[in-house]
Amino acid sequence: MLEISQIRNKKLSGEVILPVSKSISNRCLILEALAGKTKSVTQIPGSHDVVLLQKALNSTAKHVDFEDAGTPLRFFIAYAALKGLDVVIDGGERLRSRPIAPLIQALEQLGAEFEYMKEQGRLPLKIKKGLDKSLSRVRLDAGLSSQFLSALLLIAPYLDNGLSIEATGPLISEPYIKLTMDVMAQAGVKVEIKGNTYSIKHGEYQVKENSSIESDWSAATFIYALAAMTDDADVFLPGLYLDSRQGDVATAKIFEQFGVISVREQGGVRIQNKEYKPDSIHIDFTDIPDMFPALSALCAAIRIKARFIGIRNLVFKESDRVEAMKVNLEQTGAIFNMIGDNELDLEYHDKVSEKYVFRSFNDHRIAMACSIFAFQKDITIDDETVVKKSFPDYWDIFRKLTS
Repeated sequence: MLEISQIRNKKLSGEVILPVSKSISNRCLILEALAGKTKSVTQIPGSHDVVLLQKALNSTAKHVDFEDAGTPLRFFIAYAALKGLDVVIDGGERLRSRPIAPLIQALEQLGAEFEYMKEQGRLPLKIKKGLDKSLSRVRLDAGLSSQFLSALLLIAPYLDNGLSIEATGPLISEPYIKLTMDVMAQAGVKVEIKGNTYSIKHGEYQVKENSSIESDWSAATFIYALAAMTDDADVFLPGLYLDSRQGDVATAKIFEQFGVISVREQGGVRIQNKEYKPDSIHIDFTDIPDMFPALSALCAAIRIKARFIGIRNLVFKESDRVEAMKVNLEQTGAIFNMIGDNELDLEYHDKVSEKYVFRSFNDHRIAMACSIFAFQKDITIDDETVVKKSFPDYWDIFRKLTS
C-alpha cells in the first residue's frame, strides 16, 4: 500500500529517463530469436513484460508462466507453434481470462494442435504439434486484439512459402500493426497489403548489431498527465521522438488540448505547459487504448466534461479498465454515463471524498493514472508494485519530480 500526502509544489521540472519501448522491445525479441541471435535488447532496464518474454525465449523449461503479460504471451504462442516447442504455456488468473481464441484458431489453420490443460480455449495450454510450414494462407479474426495479427506477421517469413493473412473484423489498435511492420522492415522483411490481406514472402530477419530502442510513449503519457496538473512544467524526456511509430505518440497531440506542449530537441522531447483548460473534450480510444486510464483520470481531476468512444475492448486489458476507472473516480465526483458498450460521457456531481483511496485492480496503468490526484488531496493506492509491468521506476520519478 502506498500513501501519498497532498503535493503542494505545483512546479514540475527535471529530466525523466523513461523505460525503453515495451512494444518495440517485445517485437525485437521475437525477431532476434527467429534470427538466431543471442543479443538482447533488454540489457537496458525496461518493463517486466519484456523480461518475461526474454526469459521464455531463452528457456528450455517445459513450463512457461507469463503472469499478466498479454503481448508476450500472444507473441510467444505463435513463436512456439512455429518452432513446435514441447512446452506448457500459462499465466496468472487475469491472463487466463483474456482472449486468445482467434490466434489459436489461426494457428490451427496452419496445422498446429493444442491441448488445453484445464478449460477449453483458455490457458494453460500445451503445444501438441507445431505448424505445417508448407501452408501459406490463413484467415484471422482481428477484431479483439491487434496482437493476434502482429504475432502472425512476426513469424510469417519463416514459413516455407511465406504467409498470406486475411484479417477479418474491424481492425483495432492499427498503429501497433504498423509498428510491427516497421520493425520487420528494419530487419529486411516487407509486408505487402491489399485490402485486408497481409502478404509476407519467405525470408530471414537481418538483425542489426548494437541497435538501440527508443523510449516508451505509453509510459510518457503519465508524465504528461502530471505536467497537466501543475502550474509550471519543464521536463526533458530523452530518447523520445515526435515522429515515432509507437501508437501512443498521439500523447503529444492530445495533450496540447490540456495545455501541455511538446518541443522537439536533440535527443528527445521537452514538455512544457501553459494555463489552459478546455470546456469539454472528445477522444477516440480505438487506436490508443492504453491512454484511457490517464486521460479519464485527468479529465476527472480538472472536471472536464468528456465523450469517450472506442472503449469496447478495454474490458480485455489487464483489468476491465472502464469499470476500474469508474470505481476509482466515483469518489472524485465523476460519473460514467455509458452509451452502449463502446462510448461514455464523463460528467460530475459535487459529492467528493475527503481522502481518495484507489484500487489498482492489479493494473499498472490504473495505479499510475490515479497518482495525479495527489496534487489535490492525500491519496492511497492499494498496490503500488503493479507498475513494474511497464514502468518500474515510476514512483521514484514521481517523488523526484514532485518534491
